[in-house]
Amino acid sequence: MVLRRVLLLFLMPQLFASVPAWRDERGPELIAIRSGEATLHAHVWRPVGRGPFPAILINHGSGRTRERLERLGPYEGQSETLGPVFARHGYVCVFLFRRGVGPSIDQGESAIDAMSRAFASHGQSARNARQMELLEGRELVDALAALAYVRRQKDVDARRVAIVGHSFGGSLSVLLAERERSGPLLDRGLQLGPIAAAACPSP
Repeated sequence: MVLRRVLLLFLMPQLFASVPAWRDERGPELIAIRSGEATLHAHVWRPVGRGPFPAILINHGSGRTRERLERLGPYEGQSETLGPVFARHGYVCVFLFRRGVGPSIDQGESAIDAMSRAFASHGQSARNARQMELLEGRELVDALAALAYVRRQKDVDARRVAIVGHSFGGSLSVLLAERERSGPLLDRGLQLGPIAAAACPSP
């Protein structure tokens, strides 16, 4: 019994040492990503070590109305929940804040505000049309800029990059993968993990 306890005490540091961790306890690095005329921001969570590491790009939803912002909180909370989990498991995690959201709030109207404005003026069909315009236009351009940023990082293995999206970001991730299907990025390991959930009818 004593021998087992001694062996356990000896092995515990080695067991915990083998579990990846993020770089420090200060939180994520806030970086800037240029996309056309906009300067977007993103949280970057990095694991300990020199890499190169696999990476994950997270695409959040369309944004939050004032009511949802008060009820659910800002998207920074999602980053602070998901980022450390991926970093602890050895991934560089990039959580992009698109236009009108979080640290990028001053870079234009958010997708949810643009779609809500279209709905208020012309109804559901106009909202749906505006959603597709954003997904295939501005929002896709911004996601492509973020993906290019991820692949340029010296501590990222460009052959192992995944994209994950929630709700509007899930649709965006699907379109991003479609855009890269015949390009060089897919040949170097683009993976897809969309999560779709719509709170109202979508096209």
